[in-house]
Amino acid sequence: MRIKDMSKQQRRVFDACSNGWFVSGVYTAMFDDHKRDFAVDSLGMLYGGVESWFGEHAADHGDSHLLVKCVKAL
Repeated sequence: MRIKDMSKQQRRVFDACSNGWFVSGVYTAMFDDHKRDFAVDSLGMLYGGVESWFGEHAADHGDSHLLVKCVKAL
């Protein structure tokens, strides 16, 4: 998918996942009172997991700030 074809929610997730150098590892995604860890080997896996998880909560938290950070490199 091209960046210009992304929805607002997809772009928010993409920006949060792509905010620095990618290394394989465990990433934590957080917004409001929600937090989830993702063990991933690629940026595509990270984006897919976070996008799916964030999408489940978008109806209630669509305007929330999303933070994704690496907590353990593998």
